[in-house]
Amino acid sequence: MNKSHFLIRYAEIALKGGNLSYFENQLIKNIKISLDKNVEVEKQRKQLLATVPSTLINQSVKKLSQIFGIAWFAQIHQSPSTLEDISKVARKIIGNPKSFAIRASRSDKHLPFTSQDLAIKVGSDVAQSTKAKVDLTNPETNLYISAATHTTYLYTQKISGPGGLPVGTSGKILSLLSGGFDSIAASYLLGKRGAQVDFLHFHVFPNPDKVLDSKIKTIVNTLSNSTLSKKLLLASYTPYQMAILDLANKQVQHELVVFRRLMARVGESIAKEHGYQALVLGDSLGQVASQTMENIVAVDQAVNIPIFRPLIGIDKIDIIDLVKKIGLEKETNLPYKDCCSIVSKSPAIKANLEKITKIEENIKINNITNEIVNQTKTINL
Repeated sequence: MNKSHFLIRYAEIALKGGNLSYFENQLIKNIKISLDKNVEVEKQRKQLLATVPSTLINQSVKKLSQIFGIAWFAQIHQSPSTLEDISKVARKIIGNPKSFAIRASRSDKHLPFTSQDLAIKVGSDVAQSTKAKVDLTNPETNLYISAATHTTYLYTQKISGPGGLPVGTSGKILSLLSGGFDSIAASYLLGKRGAQVDFLHFHVFPNPDKVLDSKIKTIVNTLSNSTLSKKLLLASYTPYQMAILDLANKQVQHELVVFRRLMARVGESIAKEHGYQALVLGDSLGQVASQTMENIVAVDQAVNIPIFRPLIGIDKIDIIDLVKKIGLEKETNLPYKDCCSIVSKSPAIKANLEKITKIEENIKINNITNEIVNQTKTINL
């Protein structure tokens, strides 16, 4: 079977000093999860070398570009580390560009040539064989050459990865996923920092399986290309909906904050049971009425578990741009009954904890929390 090789570079991981091996091992594990468990991944100096069947090249490129922890990668050609051998491979893979540049480096300073020697030799041979001109400023093709003791890698394209840290190196968190731009972006960003992200979704359906016919399934599956998790917990909005039917008109403005505090309570209870260390919300300070400073603080005061808000200082346009980059703009815009959007049309912008606590006592919030937790269904997509 023909095989192809990918050079994989990481950035932040290289700064981990004595913990480097831990992060490398997790990245290797994640690459195998994403590509195939039988893929060969070799540790090298501040880089990895992955070997895959040639039939999986396109699939591997797509998946590697989504794995957190990868700064960039390249499909490479290999050569013995002699000037003649390197030049021969270079001429074979360069194609017929109108202009080119040689970007040469060597990791072994004991090689009998310098990086400049290598660039001059290969550049001269390529120019002679292709009749292309050397252009170091804006070439049609860059030829990268990385010479080591015995083997030299050559490649013409660097493909960007998402960066960040490998999933599984920063704990385990539960993201409250509504299906909107904010919760998608927040989940992605926590995954990028190395957290294992699972998803808790509050739904309005009598049968939770109906969620699987909605955009929520597509969103989780797409996020899993990077987060590597397809665990979705489905919590029913109905017990809360039934409890607030008799709220007085003057209390209605507080029901959204009461519901968001309830979601945090449900999340905290599930987190304790399943070992999650924190919750994730897509709040951006001041973006909507429920995300004022007072209302955010009121939600935090309902629970003891940490609540992470990676979007807290990010503009909406930047959040939308990130979701576009993830590839979920179309799905996010599909119509869907988001619980928060149907709770209250004119929520209070400054939570009154005294009034909120009274409402929670009247509707027996702890009983509602327990009922929802007990009815929550876990699905592995």
